[in-house]
Amino acid sequence: MLIGGAEIYLNHPVISIGSGELQDDVTPLGGSPFIATERNIRIAARAQVGLVRVRIWSRASPVEGVVVFDGSLLLNDGSVYIGDVLGASRYQQRVGDPGKRRLMVSVDDPGKASRINIVVESGKQEVTLASSRNHPLPSFLVTEASALEPTDGIGLILSAHDIPLNRLAAAVKLIQLASQEDDLTLRASMREFRIRMICEWLRWISPGLSSERASSIGSFISERLQDAPPNDIDSFSTEISSEVLLRATI
Repeated sequence: MLIGGAEIYLNHPVISIGSGELQDDVTPLGGSPFIATERNIRIAARAQVGLVRVRIWSRASPVEGVVVFDGSLLLNDGSVYIGDVLGASRYQQRVGDPGKRRLMVSVDDPGKASRINIVVESGKQEVTLASSRNHPLPSFLVTEASALEPTDGIGLILSAHDIPLNRLAAAVKLIQLASQEDDLTLRASMREFRIRMICEWLRWISPGLSSERASSIGSFISERLQDAPPNDIDSFSTEISSEVLLRATI
């Protein structure tokens, strides 16, 4: 699952990932896309022309980019630190107890990374989440597909903002399917919580969307999902999603 992330502006074209001790040098990577020590990874990244986006995942992650590191790092306080090697900015995410942790790191462009994924205790099982017909989703790596709860699945579906119609239609479909399996006493509250996840996602893809407007769109989704289950859930989910995206951009 996505557990953290940061967007960092670099002056020096190297980003550091790992233990928290500040390093004394900014030695060039010598043309390598990364170098690794017992405690840190240094990755060649773009600098001064745009933000570098770093996301941290635990046990489940998208299948994307080129894996440049898959091994253990010694984390002195159980946190992963990400930042400029000059120490100008740093982001911290606690991932467990102090000691060695297995990390898998992938980048979009080795040698000039602008998007970096860090996965703690990465899974090896590739799965494709439930999608709406003709609107496929990317694959994900998980530790155990059978342990993926519907809410976690929706979180993975909405963990990015590309292919918005595909992602939204899949999330709406999964909410509808999950409601049929949820405990009757929890059904309404779980549906509303999952719809709020969609509302927050909509505010990321539409920066001008107010909280009030997003809540109104959530009410629209909720009302539609209280209708009798459709025979064609894929067309139903895509229809709702198309209307929602139109409302979110007005």
